[in-house]
Order: sequence, then structure tokens, then C-alpha cells
Amino acid sequence: MSAESLDDLIERLPDDAMISEARYEASDVVFYTKNREFFLDNEDVVRKLVSDLKKRVEIRPDSSITTEENAAEEEIKDIVPEEAGVKTVLFEEPFGKVIIRARKPGLVIGKSGETLDKIKKATYWMPEVERVPAIDSKIVDRAREIMTEGVEFRKEFLDDVGKKIQLEKSIGDEWIRVGALGGFRQVGRSCVLIQTEESSVMLDCGVDTSQEGNGRDAYPHLDAPELDLEDLDAVILSHAHMDHCGLIPYLYQYGYEGPVYCTEPSRDMMVLLQLDYLDVARKEGGKAPYDSSAIKEEVKRTITLDYGEVADITPDMRLTFNNAGHILGSASVHLHIGEGLHNIVYTGDIKYDKTKLLRPADPKFNRVETLIIESTYGGKHDKMPRRDKANKYFKKQVRRTLEDGGKVLMPVFAIGRSQEMMMLLAEEMEKGYFDEVPVYLDGMIWDATALHTAYPEFLSRDIQKQIFHEDENPFLRENFHRVGSYSERQDVINEDGPAVILATSGMMTGGPILSYVEHLAGDGNNQLLFVGYQAPGSLGNKIQRGDRQVELPSGKQVKINMDIDTIKGFSGHSDRQQLVNYVSNLPNKPKKVLTNHGEKSVSFDLSSSLHKMFNIDTESPQNLEIVRLN
Repeated sequence: MSAESLDDLIERLPDDAMISEARYEASDVVFYTKNREFFLDNEDVVRKLVSDLKKRVEIRPDSSITTEENAAEEEIKDIVPEEAGVKTVLFEEPFGKVIIRARKPGLVIGKSGETLDKIKKATYWMPEVERVPAIDSKIVDRAREIMTEGVEFRKEFLDDVGKKIQLEKSIGDEWIRVGALGGFRQVGRSCVLIQTEESSVMLDCGVDTSQEGNGRDAYPHLDAPELDLEDLDAVILSHAHMDHCGLIPYLYQYGYEGPVYCTEPSRDMMVLLQLDYLDVARKEGGKAPYDSSAIKEEVKRTITLDYGEVADITPDMRLTFNNAGHILGSASVHLHIGEGLHNIVYTGDIKYDKTKLLRPADPKFNRVETLIIESTYGGKHDKMPRRDKANKYFKKQVRRTLEDGGKVLMPVFAIGRSQEMMMLLAEEMEKGYFDEVPVYLDGMIWDATALHTAYPEFLSRDIQKQIFHEDENPFLRENFHRVGSYSERQDVINEDGPAVILATSGMMTGGPILSYVEHLAGDGNNQLLFVGYQAPGSLGNKIQRGDRQVELPSGKQVKINMDIDTIKGFSGHSDRQQLVNYVSNLPNKPKKVLTNHGEKSVSFDLSSSLHKMFNIDTESPQNLEIVRLN
């Protein structure tokens, strides 16, 4: 279907539909009507079009029939129950939409959508509902603000994206190739290029922020001859860790103008981490490869999809996200290429196991011929303790230290690990254990937690049940306290009595964790509890392996008298058996498996093992290698 055929589609609508405009919104088709009755009652017509086009179709109001904004806002506030906690009513006149941001979106939607229907009938605006984070977050506010700042720009941008998707395919040999631009036989700077005769799509574009990653070696091979940013159709982000999203703004600074596809939480999370990346570079006197204006360009062009939502992204590629279980909003990517020609699944980082925070990765794709799978812990000796055992031991260790009057200090990653620990602590508090003990959150943890409260539908069933059915948000326990300044940090350090302190950075290479170690390490009643990976060479690794006299990055010497313990089993990655189980539970046996995101030996090991177990073709490509699939 070409862009000109929109006029033909208008002809298929009722004579009295009074369509003033028809446009694309990426893969969707939107009609604007001047007929109020048709705006309110068009289900049968839309259903028929969706069936014929295999696309989402929406009827929106032309601005000539919408109620004046102030009057419409008053109507909305009269209709929506006060307990819904409406915070903002925002009108996007070019889209014919009114965005209602509320603490309890379900009360704005109403049973079977009846409250939204009332709003439509009273105002003739198309209502959309967004959840306000239970914890105030400037990052969520900023990401959403950028999305609504340039409404006219986004309308034109989405229409341009849609027109490119609808371009008719050329006739020629159909071929598919995978380009390894980063993250192959290594962990860091993940970047994969998928190319066909029609399309060029990038999966992730990360930066290696580890101590080993510096200079050009920290970035993907964006100078590869196969990559032309002007011909790049789309960037697909699996999740918002910096080794997957960190260099996406750089693309916009150097010529890319297309869309980024990701889940809504990933959009907000990448803004949080990318801005922090710039802040750290500034404080350390370094130079980041892009500035905040590039992040803004990225967000303006971001298109968010839900799990299971199918979207055309190029003339011959269709995208679907499945839950990856790794961090909030993380997704595995399914690309359906051509008319049944080939199906690629890129796992991104996956956790194929239930945790307190998230549901397990979902391997239920319609088909898969080629699987690109992470291999971080895919070696034959990589076996993690059972999660329930890790949870039990964690609670035991925390309880022991607190009962002795000590402080439990945990170096944690701001996203994922912090919230997992919070949920385990909240569970113990619910049972009455250390219910009066303060839990302090220092570093980026508070903003990351706020993001989790904005998207509970992406969390585990247990947490959803608490929030949606029991009206209790475990992230909001009175024990949890934000540490937002140097003076507040000093108060925590000087405070008598037991406490739990979660602080970044997770490997003790910087951040507020160092202040706590400096002042609390000398007390034998306190405990340093490692719940995350400590890279070789990091301060955390040195302490973990037995060093008791260490030098902080500031140069200060610190003697470690506090109790040290490590709890394994909390990783957001799958171990070897979980990866094998994931492959076993795919809907069909892939024809080819490519391993990535793992050290060289581990990547080879998993590749070899999958070949033997499933009798399929496997490879462990190296960076800059091209693999032909068809």
C-alpha cells in the first residue's frame, strides 16, 4: 500500500464520515472526522478496515468539533472520580487527543472503558491515560514533557515514518544478513545490524562503561562499511542499560533522523541513564560523545510499543516485543521479515526465571528461524543458586546484623538490583521483621524506583496484585528514605542504631557507596553485603576476595573491619541451564543460533553446547563479521 492510497481508504468510509484528514502514525492509520456521531460510533467500520489492512486504525476528532480546552478540562474533572488523583490534563490539539495523567489510571478508564466513553461524549476529544509515578520523578516528567513539546514535529515525523514503511518493495533476490558491530565475544557496546535488500535496522547501540572500555574501543564499530546512517531505517532498543542504549544519541548527532523503537519504561530509563552518563563525564573532566540536545532529539523520535504489539517498521520488517525479564521494560525482539521469509529473535539480556520484581522472559514467539542469544553466564560451569535459596539467605544475613545493632551496607546497581532488594526487605517488613528499621536509598536509586512505580504493569504478578487489588504499593513503605544530599548522607552515617543502606555504585568504583565505606568499615558490627557482580579490578572485587586494607579512589586508606559476605543468585541474566531451557521452550527449533554478549570462551562454549543438544547450526561471530541468513 503506497502513501497515495490513503485517499482510496477515505472512499471506503461512510459518505457522512466527513473525513478532514488521513495520516500515518508510524505503522498506524489515523482519520480525522468532523462528524461527532461518527467519532463516537465507528467500531464496525474500524473493525472492517483493521481486518483488511492488518493495521491499527483510529478515528480522531477534527479540531472543529472538540470542546474548548478549559471547558473540556472542567468536564473531565467532573466525570473522573476524585480518588483517581488526576494530576495533569494536557491537550494535544494536532492529534485530537487529551492526555490525562493520574495516580490511579484504572479509575479514569472505568469498568469496560465506560469513563473514557463519558469523556469522549462530553468533550469530543480522544482521551489517553498515563500513570503518574507514586514517587515524584523529574526524569519521567522530563521524558513525557519532551514527547509533548513538539507535537507538530511528532505528527509530521510519524507520518513520514509511515510513508517510508508503506513504500512498495522492489523486485530482486531476497537476502538477509546480520552484522556484528559490537558485543560479540565480549560484554559491552552491544550493537547488531540487520539488513535486507529493502531495509537496514540496528538492534541496540551501547557504550562500554567498564574500566576496560575506553576511547574508540568503548563504542560499537559504527564506521563499518555496511553501515550508512542516512540509510538506516530504525533503531530498536531491547533495554535501557548503558551497554545497550548508551550511544543511541550519538547517532542523531551524526546524521541519523529515524525512529527508536522500545517499551515506554525503556524510553524513560534510557533518559535517566544517559543524562547521568553526561553528568559523570562532566564531573570527572571527561568528554562524552554527545550532549543533552542529542538525547532530546532521540526522545522526540522514540516510538513506544507494548509487549505483544505488532508494528510494521520497514517495507519488509514487522516488529514484536516480548518480556525479557531482565530489568523494567526489557524486551526480546522478534523481527518477521518479508511475507514469511524469515523470523529473527534477538533476546537482548534475558532472565528466564521468576524474581520478586519481574516475570520470567517470554519465549512464546510465533516462529523463529534465527536466534541471537546472550551468553553472559552460558559457560558449562555457570550455575546460579536457586532464587528462593538466595532470598532466604539474604534475609537471614540482614536480620542477623540488624539484631546485633549494626548497619547493613549494600553496593547496588540503581536499576533492577536495588528494587529487587527493596521488595525482599518489604516482604520481611510485612511479616513484622525489623519493621522500625530505616532503609536508606542513596544515589540514582530513588529516581529509578520512581520509574518502577510509574509502570507496575511491567512488574511481577505479586507486585501487581498488591498495587492493583490490595491498594498497597510496596515501594512506598515508610521505612524507605531517600538520601538526596551530602548533609543527609552524613546524618545517616552518624546515626546510631541499626539501618540498611543501599547505595551506588554497584562495583564500588565511585558514587556515594564510598562515603559509607570510609566511615562505617571500621565497625565490626556492620556488614558489607555484596548482591551483585564485582568486576575484576574494581574496589568491590578487591574487598570481596579478601583485601582488608584498601585505597579509595580519593586516595584515602581504609581498614575493613566490618563483616563481608556475598550472596549469589540475584543476577538479571540467565545462567546456562536457564538459557538452554529458553531455547527448549521456543515454539519451534531455530535453524541457526548466534551467541553474543559473553566473553569469548563462554560464547564459544554455549554455541558448541547448543549445537550438540539441539542438532542445529550455531556460530559465535566476532565483531565486524557478517553472517548471511538467506
